[in-house]
Amino acid sequence: MGLLNLFDGLAEVAKLTIEAYEDVDFRTKTGEMFTVMYNPNTFSQRYRSVWSGETPQGGTADTQSYRRLESDSVTFDFLFDGTGVSGVGGTSVDLNPKAGEVGYVQEQINSFLKITQGVNGSTHEPNFLQLSWGTFIFNGVMESANITYKLFHSSGAPLRATINASFKKSVSRTEQAAQARLTSPDLTHFKIVNEGETLPLIAQKIYGDPNFYLEIARANNLNNFRKLKAGQQLILPPVNKKE
Repeated sequence: MGLLNLFDGLAEVAKLTIEAYEDVDFRTKTGEMFTVMYNPNTFSQRYRSVWSGETPQGGTADTQSYRRLESDSVTFDFLFDGTGVSGVGGTSVDLNPKAGEVGYVQEQINSFLKITQGVNGSTHEPNFLQLSWGTFIFNGVMESANITYKLFHSSGAPLRATINASFKKSVSRTEQAAQARLTSPDLTHFKIVNEGETLPLIAQKIYGDPNFYLEIARANNLNNFRKLKAGQQLILPPVNKKE
């Protein structure tokens, strides 16, 4: 069966969502979810190896010794707009809205910061976050958020702002061990689909990379990664991460 339908509907990607979890295993949801107003136009990912320079006695240059891989990170620029237009192609903007109506973005920003930076009452630490946008799945925590206010109401209340937010990947030790076993080149595994799971989400959990959903689709002769049924059994093939 072909995979031509795998990309159906991707021209209009659903809004990026941020869902909060209490635990690093991403099993216990807090019930909080934030949906961004406007999808970002771009995002950036960062990968970093940590090396230590050592200069031998009498040497003229460092010899680099490998230490570890740092967790992946991703950075987004989120737009918060309270004028009623996105700022691109808009012709009319109400710059004097009534309080509490269109034009005030601080409440939106506070909601974003509450889920990403607020301390969870049960765990006494900020939430673990799952970012979902099309086939992009990222599990981690927010490192930083820089807010830039760009347009203001006559009262001084902000009408438009951007947040440059950086998130760092978080993988539990249990999941790291599971990934090491599941990606063994000579082993094939099976999984029962849970309610609400998608192939990209399963690929993220199992292989640490949502892009491996294509490998799962091929192994199971699936032509639409969006339509999985709870209780369905999937073959999880070994993958080669070196390609």
